[in-house]
Amino acid sequence: MSTSGEVSWLEVGALDEHAVAWDALVSRQPLASPFLRSFWLGWVTDPAASTFLLMLQDGELLGGVPLARDRLVGIDRYRFAGQGVLCPDHLDLVAAPGREPEVQRGLRQWFDRPGQRLLDLVGLAPDARLAAALPGAPQPVDLAPYQPLPEPGQDYLASRSSNFRRATRKADRRLGEAGYVHTRVAAADVPDALAALHRLHETRDGRGPLLELLPTLTGAFAEGVARGEARVDLLASPDEVVAVSLAFTADRRLSLYQVARSTNRAHGSAATVLLHRVIADAVEAGFTELDLLRGAEEYKSSYADQARPVLRLRVAHGVLAHGLVGLWALALSASHRLRLLRDRADASRRRNPS
Repeated sequence: MSTSGEVSWLEVGALDEHAVAWDALVSRQPLASPFLRSFWLGWVTDPAASTFLLMLQDGELLGGVPLARDRLVGIDRYRFAGQGVLCPDHLDLVAAPGREPEVQRGLRQWFDRPGQRLLDLVGLAPDARLAAALPGAPQPVDLAPYQPLPEPGQDYLASRSSNFRRATRKADRRLGEAGYVHTRVAAADVPDALAALHRLHETRDGRGPLLELLPTLTGAFAEGVARGEARVDLLASPDEVVAVSLAFTADRRLSLYQVARSTNRAHGSAATVLLHRVIADAVEAGFTELDLLRGAEEYKSSYADQARPVLRLRVAHGVLAHGLVGLWALALSASHRLRLLRDRADASRRRNPS
């Protein structure tokens, strides 16, 4: 890439004509996050709130950051596009290889310009270059388990525990004999598959906020499947769907985003069977990694042995914004102390029941 010519920064509401170049840069990042792909960003961001910071040289894209802006007590607040209920992970600035320092300097200049602003960035990748460009230090908030995948023709289950291997194969045979078949969904059928996911999730605690965003997910995954950057899979009989999986497939990485399953005992381990089928497909397609994304739930240890930290960076510019960050820190500290006191009281009651 040429290093001559004028470098400029744009602050725009959509990628538009830069989308293809943006995706090409995403694929060249140290950890290519599916949540930085243009199809995902186009669905999860409100055009009225989107703020894409793009660095260009002679019209050629060098890098940038996808943000969403709102107002908090009169201060501009910036978060990652899609941040919140949808839980995007492994996020960072995007930069052409070798041009990272320029993109970092440009981002710092944008941040340091006059005015009050707050950046509250959740889902930051480990060793994020964005964090190195800004003041403050990111803090871990979660883990994202992952596992390197074997070469095509090898058995992924061979790397897992003997108990998990036996249970998965037994469940696969049982559900297969009962007439349940694995199907990879075409783009046109994604809405029906997401409707099945809704039915499976609607009786589960804590799924309400995600289900409210189902129209967004339906649109995003329909486009992602059409582009070959996502997949939707079912385990179903002719009469019922017992498990649905949503995953990203760009850059030879299988990122398992969401799975819904029947809670009927007759359908036990349906999600495990479906996920194993999806992983086996990825192995045969030459994918290099299985990423279970954010959340250190116990079941994920059956699928993966390693984990990356998921980070949060909260930084402010201006006196009012710094004051708000300070108040947040005090509130978090007070909440932590209250939890400790409550846990100690509960432990004391268990030791000394009345």
